[in-house]
Amino acid sequence: MLPLSWYTRVVHMGLSMPTPIRIGPNYYLRVRVPSDLKDRLKGVTVTVPVDGRPREVRIGEFVKVSLETAKAATAKVRFSETYDFLQRYWAMQRKPVERLTHKQLVALAGALRNVFVAAFEDEPGSPAKWMSVLDMNAAARVGKVNPLAIGGESRKAAGLTKRFGPMVDAFLAHQCVQLYPEQRSRLLELVVDSLDDAAMVTLRRAEGDYSPDTGAAKYPPLDIVNPKTSSAASERSTDGLTFESVINTQVSNKAAGKDAAPLREATVRKFRLTAAEFVAFRGSDLISTVTAQEADRWKRAMLADGKLSNNTVKQRIQNLKTMVEWVRKQTLGGLFPDFHPLQHVQAPEAAPVASEDRTFTLDEARATLLAARKENKPELRWLPWMCAYSGARINEVAQLRRDDFFQVGDDWFFQLTTKGGKSLKNRNSIRKVPVHPALIDEGLIDFVKSCPAGKRMFPPRSQPNISEWLRGEVGIKRAELAPNHGWRHLFEDLCVAGGVIDKARLYMTGRTTGASDEGYGRSQVLLQGLAKEMAKVPRIDLEA
Repeated sequence: MLPLSWYTRVVHMGLSMPTPIRIGPNYYLRVRVPSDLKDRLKGVTVTVPVDGRPREVRIGEFVKVSLETAKAATAKVRFSETYDFLQRYWAMQRKPVERLTHKQLVALAGALRNVFVAAFEDEPGSPAKWMSVLDMNAAARVGKVNPLAIGGESRKAAGLTKRFGPMVDAFLAHQCVQLYPEQRSRLLELVVDSLDDAAMVTLRRAEGDYSPDTGAAKYPPLDIVNPKTSSAASERSTDGLTFESVINTQVSNKAAGKDAAPLREATVRKFRLTAAEFVAFRGSDLISTVTAQEADRWKRAMLADGKLSNNTVKQRIQNLKTMVEWVRKQTLGGLFPDFHPLQHVQAPEAAPVASEDRTFTLDEARATLLAARKENKPELRWLPWMCAYSGARINEVAQLRRDDFFQVGDDWFFQLTTKGGKSLKNRNSIRKVPVHPALIDEGLIDFVKSCPAGKRMFPPRSQPNISEWLRGEVGIKRAELAPNHGWRHLFEDLCVAGGVIDKARLYMTGRTTGASDEGYGRSQVLLQGLAKEMAKVPRIDLEA
């Protein structure tokens, strides 16, 4: 499966974007082939992405492929990805066939290798999976993708094409490069080596070895392949910028640098969903033509439809404004230099939910913690307890690894940090939190010590797993309760009830007042004081 970012990092070529259509239970992409390419491409099979997975489609007068979902919102997101890829594919087909140097071919193979290494850096999976990948690569290398096949040059070429052809073609389309057939064959041979290299790096990480990846240095930079497309953001034309390209640039910018704080996947999905829905409403992905009138009409249409809460509509409008602000900064003021075009679009108001309504009641907390004791899945067993006795957000503690726990004297702590590819809400969320005595007695440290080093203790989907479990098996149906923030509210109330000093409470929950002396908990001396404050937090009575 190919990383989704390959396909979405494209440009719409300035065309209005059509929308998904429903055929039977599912939605489809069905778009007309451009008239200048229709005769030449008729009958050609192209591999397009659907939800990040390659799908082979035969080109006729139209390109038609199932988006494999019956949900309209999901279909819009998947449609945007597939449609973006097709625009890039049409652009590639309009370019002349290129003859690259050996150095440029190696640069392409190296870029493909680096994408794979990056895609699996945080979650490499099992070593067995990567051993299997190496075995399949070796079989393709000698023309034995089919275990019963006999090797030979023709079978070797067929094996390489079957295993690596779709991903190479997708990558070439992304780079807008069309090769002569013999050069494509040579690139496939280079890709075997580069992806073997990527698999070896990822296998090492799956076994817990995260030593620096030095293999990338032997590959030339990709910008030698098509230097005309590598200009800086300040030198790009702003006329063809799309929402998708702006999001991708922001993701890249936030991930740059040794100590980067990359955007969380959930955050990226949130902006992609907003962009897809707004693009479907207005009929164009060009961000340079956005107007306040369009955004206001979209807001009113969502409110009139009545399917989304006012708070959700408010968030959509804020996401839209944020993306416009991103492009202003990415173009160094080249786009919308004088003012933000959506500054006067007012977000809708909603009746506020009282804090006590969003908070776990003691009965709900008791039922949840007792139910968690009976669970075997690590996220269900431990995350409710950790949130109850730390006030941390579920997605913060769900990223923890065994290495994030440490001891100072007799006290245990865990650190919430952005190092190692983790993500937090903001800079103030970086903190060291004492392990509450109730968690020690419950056996948390024993569980931590049983976890393998260098790997996440909990699955990436922990937050929705807990929400579904809470509403389903535990049976807490109260709509006002916030399954994530409900623990934060309850923990702060417990802190007040136990007499925890305000600075300690604010630090432990990752909140800020803006005061210049908010350094509580940074040194070991203060950590010991922080542990004493945590010990004041009363335990939730499970016997009541």
